[in-house]
Amino acid sequence: MFAVLLAAVLSFQEPQSAPQKPAPAADASAAKKALPALPDREAKAAVDTFGKAMKGASSIADKNRALDGLAEGANKLLVRPLGAVVETDKSVIVRKRAVELLALQPVGDSHPEIVRLLKSNGTQSQPAVQAALVGALAQCGYQSADWAAVGRLFGPDYAAERVPLQEAILGLAAEHKEKQSLELLLDNLDEPLPQNVDAANNPPASYWEARWKAWKAWREKVKDALFALTGQRFGAAAEAKAWLAKNPLK
Repeated sequence: MFAVLLAAVLSFQEPQSAPQKPAPAADASAAKKALPALPDREAKAAVDTFGKAMKGASSIADKNRALDGLAEGANKLLVRPLGAVVETDKSVIVRKRAVELLALQPVGDSHPEIVRLLKSNGTQSQPAVQAALVGALAQCGYQSADWAAVGRLFGPDYAAERVPLQEAILGLAAEHKEKQSLELLLDNLDEPLPQNVDAANNPPASYWEARWKAWKAWREKVKDALFALTGQRFGAAAEAKAWLAKNPLK
């Protein structure tokens, strides 16, 4: 009995830390699917048919049916036509469908096209499309050199429509253990509160409200990404920085 009481006391006296758990595995449905390789001749014919169908398309349903014609196989010739839809189509639904198909193309060709699209002026005002592109990039040969195109999309805007994009970026950082994301993660670990409400350069209340709502939506994903990088769970940025000072990432 005494041993049981002593163990309880000792466990109570130990500094409490957040329980460690493995970083969440990538959703199996998000994994890159395999399409049969499409011979060049068939791919060219499919692209020609697609172009004609898109010219005559008058609705989202028509455009999706046209895209279905590019879903039969994978070939580098399909990459540019799909990228053009992602970049210019008026419908976000159609754009996202094109991203899905782009992610199924040969990695050597789809990867650079996805990175290009993330930088394109045509996608900068479309956070939903950018979110789909980040998710696709995570499955299409992501490299650390791509972080410059990805990380810059996280902020400084925290509008509600950007939350899925921010979640996709955090998911990519966790899945690929991207060390370059560390500063972003530390900046967004703590509850966002103004440091000096009277400062002239302090953002308006609307900014802090939007940022807090976004943070509440993905704060656990920040912790998951930090866990993927460090193997530790932190409750505050100061705690994480103190640990990293003693255990720098290699």
